[in-house]
Amino acid sequence: MMDLSALEGLCLTAVTAALFIHESDAPELLHVWLHLETTTVVVRDTTDWALHIVPDEPGDGYTMEELGSRVDIVPAPAEVPFVRHVGERLVQVSRGFDPEDPAQWVEAEFVFETGRVIARAFGGDLRLSHAFW
Repeated sequence: MMDLSALEGLCLTAVTAALFIHESDAPELLHVWLHLETTTVVVRDTTDWALHIVPDEPGDGYTMEELGSRVDIVPAPAEVPFVRHVGERLVQVSRGFDPEDPAQWVEAEFVFETGRVIARAFGGDLRLSHAFW
């Protein structure tokens, strides 16, 4: 498990998103990469419905022709809560665990200078929410 305190104090310089696109449906956020001053980490959920934050770089998008779908790797759209904090320092990162399974990491709170972002692994989906001070 990554020591998230190593990210504290670093400035968020950009956010990249993996968007799942299926026919005419609205794009679905799969995961995000946070580009910090000295490292890049991916925030994603896993097949076992846990949250993972690990060092990683964005790759290329790909198509799933058999499903009529694709995954685009793009600069994160404005509605991704982390985008509001580009240019700010990450003050603190904390973990939240499943109360029914205390070993299962399911949430992280990212505290920035002007607000916070909560990342949750929820039933196989990554959910992000934002709170201002």
